[in-house]
Amino acid sequence: METLSLNIEVKPDILLTFNQKPKEFGDELKFWAAVSMYLFEKISLARAATLAGYHRYDFEKLLSKLDIPLSKLTKNDAEKEIELLKNL
Repeated sequence: METLSLNIEVKPDILLTFNQKPKEFGDELKFWAAVSMYLFEKISLARAATLAGYHRYDFEKLLSKLDIPLSKLTKNDAEKEIELLKNL
């Protein structure tokens, strides 16, 4: 798969704040961008995992550790789905 490189300008003291090298900081930015885009429903869970550089299963485990829901399904939605299945 073809990839693109994006350049983001940051002041060096930002890297010192996080005690990270540019590559580490870039990877963390990608991760949090992916999480944010997923939470605001800009991209799917699978796309977010790809953006963050993780396999979907690993990304789901990370989200779970952060108490970020993996499904947007509400309790009411689930109950409706169960009723529909019962009527099949």
